[in-house]
Parts: sequence; C-alpha cells; structure tokens
Amino acid sequence: MDGTWQLERQRPLPAAPQGRWRRWSRIAVAVVSLAFVLAGAAGLAFLYRHLDVPIALIGVDGTLEHLDAREVEKIVVANMAGGFLSLDLDAIRAGLEAHPWVASASARRQWPDSLIIDIEEEVPIARWGDRGVLNNRGIALEVGEIEGLAALPLLEGPEGLQRRVMQHFRMFAQLLQPIGLKIHSFRMGPRGGWYMTFVDGPELAVGRGQVTDKIERFLLVWEKALEVRIDQIERVDIRYGNGVAVRWKQQDGNKISDKREHNEGETWPVPVTMNR
Repeated sequence: MDGTWQLERQRPLPAAPQGRWRRWSRIAVAVVSLAFVLAGAAGLAFLYRHLDVPIALIGVDGTLEHLDAREVEKIVVANMAGGFLSLDLDAIRAGLEAHPWVASASARRQWPDSLIIDIEEEVPIARWGDRGVLNNRGIALEVGEIEGLAALPLLEGPEGLQRRVMQHFRMFAQLLQPIGLKIHSFRMGPRGGWYMTFVDGPELAVGRGQVTDKIERFLLVWEKALEVRIDQIERVDIRYGNGVAVRWKQQDGNKISDKREHNEGETWPVPVTMNR
C-alpha cells in the first residue's frame, strides 16, 4: 500500500484551464482592438471626405499696386487641385512667385472653405533701357508694359551688369542726398565710367575710380559755387584728379545745341579748379 501511494503522488496534475483562458483573452483583445482601429480609420476617412470641401472663397491680404486681385485668383485657381484639406499650398505659392511682380507669396487655409493669399510685391526702383525694370537688388523684372513707370530713374549699361549698375546707382543717390540732387538717368560707360543727369539739373560725369573722393569734391564745389547757378549749368565733369570742369548754358538760358556723346577722357571747357 505504501508503494502504491508513493507512485500515485508522483503522477502529474491535470493542466489548469487558466492558460487556455489567457490565450483566448489575448486573441479577443487583439480582435476587438483591430476592429476599433478599422472603425476609427473608416470614420477618419469619412470625416476627411466630409471636410475636404471645394474652396468657396479666395481672399488676398495686403495692398496690391501692380497686380490685380482677379489676376491673383486666376493664378491660384490654375495651381489649385483638391479640396480644403487636400490642396497643395506649396504648388499655389510657387505658381504665384513665378509672376514677375511677386517677390514672395504664401497661402493658408481658413475654416471652413476659404483660402487666404499673402503677397509681397516687387518694388520697381528703376527702368533698365527701353523695356526693362529693376528691383532694389538689381534683378530685371519681365513685367511687359512699363509706361506707368516712366517717372522712375533710367539706368543703362552693359547687359549682365544690372546688379552692379544698381549698386552704384544706390551708392551715388545716397552720397548726393545731402544736397538734394535726385538722379534722373544713370549710365555705366563702355569702359566702366559713371555718368548721370539730375532731375531739373545738369549732367555729371564721374568716370572710373575714386568715386567717393570725386563726389566729396563735387559736393564741396556745388555748395560753394555751383548751387546758386544751377539754371546756368549744362554739365559738370569731376573726372579730374583735383578739379572740376563746368560747361555752361548760353547766356539767353537755352541749352547749347551740341548733342555729342561725351566719352570718357573728353574734357569740357571752363574748368573750375579747387585744391583740396
């Protein structure tokens, strides 16, 4: 009896049902979770389609001087694909910035079905030749019609050097600001010299090199001797090392009929020399 009892004690116990229950519980939780995920995805897809409505209103923030709001809307519509949520804002921005009058642009959504456009226009600083326009960085703007910009200064020079010409134009304009002379036309000569005419004033030849020193000398002579006789002056030449040459109008006030091009190296009559 004792041996039999010992053998029965060594038999393995039957497997408990808890292990199978745990496995089925995990499977059930996974199935329910998957069902919730699928239901949520379906709900989000339905909500997305419901909210991705066509754009009903396009608004433009800011003041447009050279662009027309209808022209902006036309560009936006041409680059707009999709609804409120699916439209590509970068594509709209790129389409706007391809326009020569647009310096920068951005697009943003406004709930529930509007698109708001922000535009920074290019600022034309000067005309370039007969048909071009330059911005403040000297970049040519292909804007087509420029008749409305006839009051802008006229810049001229070799093609490809627009930025250099613009840089010097702005430098000269700043140097001449203290005496109130505004540049009407500004030209870079074939050998790199600088020439300009002033609004209601004479022509000025600066030439190449030491332009700051030459302008300082011109300012000194202008304030001391020339400003009071501005109506009598035809041209001023400051290309010399230490002097200024002036060409005067005729005594009756009419300009001299000589229309020759004044090339670099030419001296004009009636020199006015002032040692520094």
